[in-house]
Amino acid sequence: MTEHDKPHELVSEATENRPSDEQFPTEPFPCPACGQLLAPSCRVCVACKHAIDPAEIRKPRVLPVVGEPAPREPEPVRFPWRIFLVVFATWVVGASLVQRFMDPRKGQLVLVGVQILSSFWVLYDALEKRLPKPHRWGMGTLLLWPIIFPWYLARRMRPRQPCPFVEAKGSPITRAVLLLILLVVFFYLILKQAPPR
Repeated sequence: MTEHDKPHELVSEATENRPSDEQFPTEPFPCPACGQLLAPSCRVCVACKHAIDPAEIRKPRVLPVVGEPAPREPEPVRFPWRIFLVVFATWVVGASLVQRFMDPRKGQLVLVGVQILSSFWVLYDALEKRLPKPHRWGMGTLLLWPIIFPWYLARRMRPRQPCPFVEAKGSPITRAVLLLILLVVFFYLILKQAPPR
């Protein structure tokens, strides 16, 4: 073997032992010797001149993303006892005044009229404010005025908070049963107030 063949053998051995480009990462990586951040095409560290071996490259740790915490669900609108007591007291005072100064039939018509008008207002207001299930609010106010009307007054003050009792998605059977119960209560109240024959 001549002297000219030896350098050629050294170069061929170096190219055979040299790692392929497929073994190197496709993203920037730290130098295994000094920690300098290197480009994916770099094969020798620019800071410490260390030859990069892909087996020595540590995979970067995936750090958790630090940002805003996950948004919490807004707290549902609970039954407003204060508003209920104010509305109930106002209703009792108004009903007693109507019964005292008006004929009983006309007084009942006035009270039922207030209930119907307030249910139409609830439906209109819920549609205008784009609240979920506005028809449930309107129908609930019509049939269960003392309970649903104060609850709607609290709900309209907090448009971003849900009210699962009224606005929850339910099966058609559940809705039909609830509607039937409300209709039975409504007709019972009407028949109870009818004068005996």
